[in-house]
Amino acid sequence: MLPVRPGEPGKSPFWNGHARRFINVPSFDFQPVSEAVKYRFTAISDANCKYYTFEADKPWALLSPIWKDLPIGIVYLKVEGLDENENILGVAGERQFYRAASYNGPYSKPVMDYISSANKNLHLLFGQKHFQRWITENTPDSGYRLYCYPSKIIGAVIEGMVMYSGLSAENKETALLIARNAAKYLISISQPAGTPLDFFPPTYVDWNNAPSVAGKRKDQIMLFYPAIAGSAYLDLYDATKEKEFLKAAVRIADTYARIQLPSGSWPLIVNLKTGEPTQEDLCVPTDIIVFLDRLVTVYGMKKYHQNSEKAFTWIMENPIKTFHWQGQFEDVGFSHNYSNMERGKPLAFAKLLMSRSKDDPHSLEMAEELIRFAEDQFIVWERPLPREMFRTPNRPIPVRAYLTDKWLTPCALEQYHYYTPIDASAISAISAFHKAYEVTGKELYLAKAYSLANNMTVAQNLGGGIYPTNMSTAYMKQELAEYWVGWINCATMSARAILHLGNLQAEKEKF
Repeated sequence: MLPVRPGEPGKSPFWNGHARRFINVPSFDFQPVSEAVKYRFTAISDANCKYYTFEADKPWALLSPIWKDLPIGIVYLKVEGLDENENILGVAGERQFYRAASYNGPYSKPVMDYISSANKNLHLLFGQKHFQRWITENTPDSGYRLYCYPSKIIGAVIEGMVMYSGLSAENKETALLIARNAAKYLISISQPAGTPLDFFPPTYVDWNNAPSVAGKRKDQIMLFYPAIAGSAYLDLYDATKEKEFLKAAVRIADTYARIQLPSGSWPLIVNLKTGEPTQEDLCVPTDIIVFLDRLVTVYGMKKYHQNSEKAFTWIMENPIKTFHWQGQFEDVGFSHNYSNMERGKPLAFAKLLMSRSKDDPHSLEMAEELIRFAEDQFIVWERPLPREMFRTPNRPIPVRAYLTDKWLTPCALEQYHYYTPIDASAISAISAFHKAYEVTGKELYLAKAYSLANNMTVAQNLGGGIYPTNMSTAYMKQELAEYWVGWINCATMSARAILHLGNLQAEKEKF
């Protein structure tokens, strides 16, 4: 019954114009009807064909009087303006949406313990043909098409193999060799010194069999991805103490400091040669803040504190106020006016807020609201929205991703433009719930993290052992091919969060 940043004309923007489903009670941007003195809200549930009505003095009122009574399912809502005699003067607005299920766990049990699960995932990645190539070669294997996104994917190779080296005594040195060679290659293809984006590794390369977007944008960089590569270099430095990797990370940080905008953020995507933005959008710079904060707190490089603070302030002054959590992914187009919201950036910022909550209690309130937003819009505990909710004039028959009866729940959806369950989406929620439990002590947060993690092990088992990118049986194969087709950055993120959760669980079981 807690609303998520409800809209109110002139005070708070309506962010949910493109939302398809709600767990928390919503309000909508419906317009006043001339001479109306009140408004009748009529909701029809497709689940039971019943009508639910109430009256309010504003057309954008919360649906609180009927929300707890609406069953899970499609709802058709109409709001009509009335005069003093209950005559209908006009329609303020109409809307169809899905009343989604709230958490009612626990759900499935884990197939294996979390630490074993993370280890198995990393071991199988280690055995992939394109990982093994890094042992003897200093260039990526063309058989894995997603190397067209070097910062993200090669950064994940580094991160994953450093993590695996800490879990496998037998394969430790080989895993570190893979990480070293991958890192050296990524450094070698980064922008030269003296160029507008010097030392930044590329977001795109024109690669064999790559998605067309990589070729189209090969002369551009999406500016939060170098921070992801920089964080991987720091992982490798921590494991090897080889200073070339710390130096590579610091050079990336120096470029961020040099090109940061006065506003505190950075352009979202820029031209490699000129350093000029290719469109007006700015980064939601959570990844950059995490990278710079690590240099400050772990390595004592306090000079980056001001850059991190400026970026933090930009988020507070922009998406925290507008609640526009724009989907920012290298393989999709750009969006405006709340048309493509995502869950990753708000959950990442919630974690940053919670890290500051001891000094600022209001930060915890904002963080919990962001978690509610992500759960409301993107976490599917059970009974996913039906496939018919994805039909559009341009897509009368939804694609395979929207075979919602094949989704493995509980799960989490990625973004409005690809509103389908992805392992990394669940992981971002698990990580935020984990952090919220540590900060608040609320067991419900931990229960939610466990429920999503348990299902990750189920999907892992069904998918052959590596965490499947698409949490749907429509995509899963029991046997692993020598070139697994999933996104290794997602599988690596998943291993890290599942491993951390396993360590927490092990600590709790000691007492």
